Amino acid sequence: MNILISVDMEGASGIVTSRECGYPRNPVGDPEANPDYLAGRRWLTGDVNAAVEGAINAGATSFVLHDSHGLNYRNVVLDELHPAVEAVRGAPIIFFELGDLSKAYDAVFLIAMHARAGRRALLSHVLSWPLLREVRINGQPVGESQITAALAGHFGIPTVLITGDDVVCEEMKASTGEQIETAVVKYSLSRYAARCLPFSVARERIREAAHRAVKRIGEIEPLRYSAPITLEVDLNDRQVAWYISWMPEVRYNGDRTVSYTGDDFLSVYRALMAMFWIATSQLNP
Repeated sequence: MNILISVDMEGASGIVTSRECGYPRNPVGDPEANPDYLAGRRWLTGDVNAAVEGAINAGATSFVLHDSHGLNYRNVVLDELHPAVEAVRGAPIIFFELGDLSKAYDAVFLIAMHARAGRRALLSHVLSWPLLREVRINGQPVGESQITAALAGHFGIPTVLITGDDVVCEEMKASTGEQIETAVVKYSLSRYAARCLPFSVARERIREAAHRAVKRIGEIEPLRYSAPITLEVDLNDRQVAWYISWMPEVRYNGDRTVSYTGDDFLSVYRALMAMFWIATSQLNP
């Protein structure tokens, strides 16, 4: 039984600040010089290991981890990572570079996730705050968790576990009709504060949730959106929205919102990633 693990960082046990996620970088651009970030990396790795331990106890046999947190995609501490896990590092685009994953993976775990932009939740955002103010799929606001799960769903892979704060877990339960297993490791008090569980308690929650998730593979449905699928992105900057509207088939409302409609989620995801890279380009003023 093969599990694909997508890892973010803001939702890891103990993390409450952007410094622990590697922001801001020091003057020479090296996040690894930040001692708070080094601690955050260890905490993140501990959460991953707990999920793997629970999954192995339930019968999972192999794991591939996509390190997807947006600094340098090298956040998990490799020499502390569970030996059953292979890691994809170095700026991957999750899933779609690897082709038809429906033949390779039985389920997806989302580890250390955060709530979508606009929520009163710890470090809430979508892809890049404040450049992207909100992302909607078929009119519904979504976060990175829903986007990743829907991309997995395009390949027929169910997302069976999410870990993070209470708000992101509630979001994913609502998006999946209460199907997904959740492990709440902290409770958001604001965008910049949370009540964190002791590591031992948080990791035991993750182990137990991962165990349940593996046992339920086969009954949890992949997350899918009905076609045609319309993506809407609210930008912070009107000029950047105008730049994005130069993309083929992208519509522009004349202010800060661009939209795209596709027949499947893979095309929508590619459009979103292109919008994201344009929005974060160093060519923008």
